[in-house]
Amino acid sequence: MLILSYAAAFLGWWVENLFRLIAAGVFDSRHQLLPFIPVYGAGFFAIYALLGTPSEMRIGGKPVFPGTGRKRGAFRGALYAATLFLLILISEMATGLFFEKAFGIKGWNYTSIPLHITRYTSVPTAAAFTAGIFLLMRFAFFPAVRLVDRIPDAPAAATAAAGGILLAADWLVMLSVAAATGKFPQYWSFRFR
Repeated sequence: MLILSYAAAFLGWWVENLFRLIAAGVFDSRHQLLPFIPVYGAGFFAIYALLGTPSEMRIGGKPVFPGTGRKRGAFRGALYAATLFLLILISEMATGLFFEKAFGIKGWNYTSIPLHITRYTSVPTAAAFTAGIFLLMRFAFFPAVRLVDRIPDAPAAATAAAGGILLAADWLVMLSVAAATGKFPQYWSFRFR
């Protein structure tokens, strides 16, 4: 699971940069030394631990609407998406408020987006994240697990340990810079407009 969490952190870095490139013409470090955003990896891990996957949803380890059938599967998928949407909405708001209260940093501002809820989240952004994560968890999760399971145990353990150390160190550097300066570090940035 850790290796998949690192893949989610890497994918999150790219998704954020692509959205920023489209919206503002900017491609940058996203405040990290490495091309990973650890909060996305942690979010992936938490989502899987809390909800499982859309096809095998569980809460507290207990299956939700177990069994087969189209109606059952559709209802399970809809409930998964609605729960995921709420988790994303709350997590994005909590993360933004954490940085604001802990470091005095207002890291992003969604007030120009219709249906924003505070400056840190909005219905459209939460819906976009929900759709992307739902599709990944529904169609890519089990193939990715099978791929990672093919890695022999010793290299997998070494990759998991090294990745964890590197991502944790990068996150701690970002938090330390934020605490010391009151702003996120900006290591590099390319502006295209």
